[in-house]
Amino acid sequence: MKNTYLLLSLAILTLLYGCAAPVSDKRPSKQASAQVPPEVETIADSELSAMDLLSAATDESNNQATILLLQASAKFIYEQRLEQSLHISIELSKLELSKGQRNYNQLNMAEALFELGHTDLAAIELAKIEIASPAKRQLFLQASINVQQDLLVDGIISFLDYHQMYPVQSIDEASYLSSLFSQLTPWQKRALKKRSATGLNGWLAYTEIVAANAHNPANLNSSLSKWQSKYKQHPANLLTPALNAAALEVDNILNYINVAVLIPLSGREAALGKTIQAGIIAAYQLQPDRQLTFVDTNAKGMTDIVNQLHVIKPDFVIGPLLKQHVDSYLATNYQQIGDINTDLVDDEDLLSEPVPQPMTIETVETSVNIQSPQQQTHTWPTLLLNLPEHAFLSENQFALSMLPEDEASQAAFSLSQQGFKSPLILSQNTAIGKRMANSFALQWQKQTSSDASIIYYPSGNKMQQAVKTGLDVNLSDERIYLLRNRVKENVKAEARNRRDVDMIYMFATPDQARLLKPYIDVNISPFANAIPMYASSRSYNVNTDRNTRRDLNGLTFTEIPWLLPSKQVNPLMSADAKKIWPNRNSQLERIYAMGIDALQLIDKVKAMQLIPMLRHKGETGTLQMDTNRIISRSLSWGKYRTSRIQNVEMQ
Repeated sequence: MKNTYLLLSLAILTLLYGCAAPVSDKRPSKQASAQVPPEVETIADSELSAMDLLSAATDESNNQATILLLQASAKFIYEQRLEQSLHISIELSKLELSKGQRNYNQLNMAEALFELGHTDLAAIELAKIEIASPAKRQLFLQASINVQQDLLVDGIISFLDYHQMYPVQSIDEASYLSSLFSQLTPWQKRALKKRSATGLNGWLAYTEIVAANAHNPANLNSSLSKWQSKYKQHPANLLTPALNAAALEVDNILNYINVAVLIPLSGREAALGKTIQAGIIAAYQLQPDRQLTFVDTNAKGMTDIVNQLHVIKPDFVIGPLLKQHVDSYLATNYQQIGDINTDLVDDEDLLSEPVPQPMTIETVETSVNIQSPQQQTHTWPTLLLNLPEHAFLSENQFALSMLPEDEASQAAFSLSQQGFKSPLILSQNTAIGKRMANSFALQWQKQTSSDASIIYYPSGNKMQQAVKTGLDVNLSDERIYLLRNRVKENVKAEARNRRDVDMIYMFATPDQARLLKPYIDVNISPFANAIPMYASSRSYNVNTDRNTRRDLNGLTFTEIPWLLPSKQVNPLMSADAKKIWPNRNSQLERIYAMGIDALQLIDKVKAMQLIPMLRHKGETGTLQMDTNRIISRSLSWGKYRTSRIQNVEMQ
């Protein structure tokens, strides 16, 4: 047996010397060596390098050689020589190891794979460990894998379980936990509240306080004081000094008075631009101390517009809206010009048509004397109303995301918490329909480790047939037909739908939903329970009549607060808009709400950047910013009733 280990050690040693990299001078701390399981802990000198341990293994036999090789593999991970560690683990896995040795080897392999970026493979290897009481390194690695796999709720619980055994000792550890809670959406937070872990309630209370008050130092300080009196030993107490300092920094940010808005006010997209303009003006009425300048992005090229902004000198820019304009805006520099005189040339055609008072439109008149033009990057704080396709955001640029894929992902997560096992997705056979269906299916797979069935239906007459096929009703019809042909007597039979579907999710227009929902209802077997049906906001039309609500009765859907009764942040503003535009369709209503949020966000984006836990409860949803300065939304839920639209709290 000694020869086996000797040959193995020599083979590994030869290979690793051939691709050896400089070894770091850093040595494992006592704490790091204490993480070694008892069976491997018998190594005498923890200060040895991985290569030293590997060399020593050639002089040992049996169990001691195995211990040295396992320790060498772990030390290679510490030295960030991950391929070498992985090679040793793979070779060791070919030998007969004790249970403890096998577990430790699996842990080394999983950690090396994780550090190399192979998270899914690391999770598979980690799951092979058979141990009643996980080691410290195993707990930490499992939590890290959960976070990396976008299983944020599981990741937070795993880290809290880890810190129950190994309490938070430093600000860095507390800050990392805080960063995880900062990423939580409202729907993830609802799922987290159902779980239990040491310190969870304190973190949730802390998160709620910061989310609501981070932009108001006085309120934040008062609320945190009450929280601290209740959670005296909570690790988040380590963060309160830095949080209060950040809140004071937020309070010192100057108000943005001169705001330029870049939107299409002519051409094919004029209706969208003017609807956003109306929403911005509505929000302006609540805080009429700004000066707004509307710039038509369809009237001139982006170079001219950016040069004009250089003359206007805005404190803040909202827009552009259209994706091609967004990329062009981010890529366009302005010409640094010489003498500027603002009283000779009328450039009024760059601005929009007049809007009602007390709205202020600045009409800029310029006379330009170009002297030694130089290209300069514009640095105005900017809230883009669409995501860039190619460009990257700078430190002062933010983007409002309204991606339908985010809505689909939220729906999949929320519905996966309801106990459903086998969803059927009915989606339009279009590019956007496929994107939403794939987003739903991906999130469903993450949360449940199972696949959702997808049926893409065409528009027109074949739509209902595709649904019938998806429910397997056609197969039941065929069996009934064959039976009737074989039996002389008259056979009474009811078609049966497939029984492996316990929930249906639709991506459909309002008209398609109105056809599909009743059709599914009548094709559900009388012997089966009704299948709950859910839909995206694309299925909701704010101007529904009683007949439509009857056809869609029971359908639950996601929607922005603005379009749901009692969910609006400002109901009076909604009532005023309804008087002015009583028949405006749902799509334009959503654009109008985005205009409201856009103007209100400009006073919060810097605060959200400094304190990521801060939230804005807007008309388009609960808004939060990620580390890339992308602002995403979380929607509410509604349900069709015959007489009304009912708000639903998805638990």
